[in-house]
Amino acid sequence: MYTAYTGSSHYCYSNSLHMCLKQAGMVDLPEPGLLECMTGMPFGTLFLKFETPLFFPSHADLNPHSGLSRALSILGWNCTLWQGDNAESALDALKENLKKGPVLLGPLDLGYLPYDPNHKMKRGGDHFIVVLKLEGDRVQVHDPQFYPFAVLPVDDLMRAWNATNLGYATCAYTLRGDFREERRVSTDDMLKDILEYARELIHAAPSGPVFFGGSKAFRLAAEVIRGKPPQGFAGMLVHFVLPIGARRTLDAADFMKSAGQTEAAEWMVKKAESYGLAQYHATQEDWKRTEALFEELAEIEDSIAECV
Repeated sequence: MYTAYTGSSHYCYSNSLHMCLKQAGMVDLPEPGLLECMTGMPFGTLFLKFETPLFFPSHADLNPHSGLSRALSILGWNCTLWQGDNAESALDALKENLKKGPVLLGPLDLGYLPYDPNHKMKRGGDHFIVVLKLEGDRVQVHDPQFYPFAVLPVDDLMRAWNATNLGYATCAYTLRGDFREERRVSTDDMLKDILEYARELIHAAPSGPVFFGGSKAFRLAAEVIRGKPPQGFAGMLVHFVLPIGARRTLDAADFMKSAGQTEAAEWMVKKAESYGLAQYHATQEDWKRTEALFEELAEIEDSIAECV
């Protein structure tokens, strides 16, 4: 037995999607944790062998944008997707879509959202929000990370919304609006689709020369951690990778249990616990114990792949 988690985490796109679907009247709306599983993000790991290495608790072939599209497909829902590089056209598209309800915006740059008192420290971080209304030169939004009914000038929104400096963005401006059901999907079919997608991701780990997944990603990260990792790598671990890794994996455990994958669920819980323990040791800069936990995580990842 384990205790499920309810609380804050870096789930901006799943929480934003949840708000939009609820406003659109979705019956039997899944919780954000299950929506996160539908995006595929909890299933996989990624080590980027760059000059300054990176590690993420998600698959190499995924990002929040593609994950949102996948989640909507699994749910049997659709929306208006607008993408472009012209700021004036983007603002016109936002105004038009707001006539039909809240609009999911992102990715955006966290560093240009002035209602966040720490926004200047977050420049370059990606984010998703829900726009509620636009009046004059101000916009009202629900920011799923701490700020309901936040307000900001349109100029700041446009600056944040311009995603050209965010790695996975394919264009400057992306929005989703007019959320609507296209077909009714049963719970069994939904769980089946998520499980099939999860298996595909878990067993399709990249093996280099730059992108590495699966247990190899954990072992390469352990090598970076050995001794003392670079400051940027250590900062990403304690502020993002480890906490969201634990949350995603625990939500994946809940899903696996619902899908009848008891053994996989048990391994997922062990994985989430290891992420949580690593959070403490990495914050204390006990890199020897943190490295050992990443080696343990590698073994757990292999066990998950064997039973799914």
